[in-house]
Amino acid sequence: MHRLTELNTPFKLSYRRVNGTIRIVPSALLRKQTPKHKDAMAPYKFNYIDQQNDQLGTAYIPLLIAVNDKQIQI
Repeated sequence: MHRLTELNTPFKLSYRRVNGTIRIVPSALLRKQTPKHKDAMAPYKFNYIDQQNDQLGTAYIPLLIAVNDKQIQI
């Protein structure tokens, strides 16, 4: 994801939300990490930009399901 963001190449992102629903972002790029002093859970999250509607998003790393349809194994 870092490499694709450096190349300005959006990627498809799938993750489970805290409430159990699945969120699919068809075109995302990473954005700067939130400092720990602003969000105590920041080390467990990543921030992204949804390129389709320019919305900012965040997701928990352990809840990541797939990137570009490649399953993540934890």
